[in-house]
Amino acid sequence: MTTTRRQFLRGALATTVALPMLEYFTAGNAIAQAGGKPRLLVYFLPNGRNPNWWAPSGGNGNLTFPAQASALQPFANRALSIVNMDNVAARNSPGAAHAMGTSTVMSGVRFPDLGGLKCGITLDQIVAQELNPSTRFRSLQFSAGEPATCDVGGSPCPYTQCISWAGAGQPLIPTINPEAVFNQLFDTSVDGLTGASADIRKVSRRSILDFVRDDASDLQSKLGNADKAKLDEYFTSLREVERSLTADPVAASCPIPAAPAGNIGYRDRVPTFHELIKLAFQCDQTRIASFMIEFGLSQRTHDFLGAPGQHHAISHGDPGQLERVERWHSEQIAHLLGLLQDTPDAGGGTLLDNTLVLVMPSMGIGSVHDHERVCPVLFGGQSIVNTTGQRIDASGTPLNNLHVALLRAFGIDGSFGNGTAFGDYATGALAGVA
Repeated sequence: MTTTRRQFLRGALATTVALPMLEYFTAGNAIAQAGGKPRLLVYFLPNGRNPNWWAPSGGNGNLTFPAQASALQPFANRALSIVNMDNVAARNSPGAAHAMGTSTVMSGVRFPDLGGLKCGITLDQIVAQELNPSTRFRSLQFSAGEPATCDVGGSPCPYTQCISWAGAGQPLIPTINPEAVFNQLFDTSVDGLTGASADIRKVSRRSILDFVRDDASDLQSKLGNADKAKLDEYFTSLREVERSLTADPVAASCPIPAAPAGNIGYRDRVPTFHELIKLAFQCDQTRIASFMIEFGLSQRTHDFLGAPGQHHAISHGDPGQLERVERWHSEQIAHLLGLLQDTPDAGGGTLLDNTLVLVMPSMGIGSVHDHERVCPVLFGGQSIVNTTGQRIDASGTPLNNLHVALLRAFGIDGSFGNGTAFGDYATGALAGVA
């Protein structure tokens, strides 16, 4: 039977419905939990990070943060500092420095060229795939940034505006509006309706999903193997949409505050996102999340700090303003860590006890686009990794080795079906992480 244009378009509707939730995964359950709910939060910092202002000294249970990052000192005994990691993938990729730094710090994949979207699956998404938590959202992506200038040299915008990727060509676009995030978490996608009207909206949306599923299934029988594989990915996304619509929005015991305002200035938007991240974990809406305090190549001005210059510009020539911005970033991280530390976890302990917070700069010193001295700092999650006031000098070690170590800490093998390690340059697991 010939497939008509109308049939094709109706089948294609399935992909349209699924696209906002593209998370191409199947059940994994790679680890059996002995108790607790291990979580992962990736916290991204743009335009590099000066190690002299950022990386703590000491170790062996006695870390000391520099003055510019002194807000993090209360969490020093719950930290693991790793200095001088080499992001080989960024160095060996042809695109502009900020696009390559942002897109590779969590994927470790070299870009052979800038045609299409070449980024590979990121660490957080492998954890989401393999743990396959029974939460309403398998993972969530947030950013306090606003789309602005993308990097030069033909680098596509997702390379600076996404830190989480489900795979090549599959950027997971972060939500940038706190009000939209709140509605996503607690309004069950009924556009603010309540009562009978909300129930009708839910049934209506489920009916649409049934329609596109059946129609796309009919289309699938007419496709070749390559197209079938692609459609299978969309079916997986469709199931993610179903899960968010059919699951209970929150546990009865979970406190739900008033929704944030729709238009919040940047200074208040960042801590508002922190509150939402805490709520998402506290209410067990998700256990894997990423947050970009701003996009890569951020042009953000920080007038409220006395730093009116654009962030990227001052990273290349105004250390006074840059220091104020980096100090404020550390204060914001401390705010989030404090929220997690002060919130009891339903499984015992606090949210910080059971949440690994990976703070990942896009590069080392931004003024020279330094990809060889990337200095991530890990906080919390002491049942997962060795966040006990330790410091690891990883000079010359591929950044991918950290990701392999973190995957293994979550009970996931750092190599995959073809026998290759995570990304393109891993040589093993970084020692001392777990």
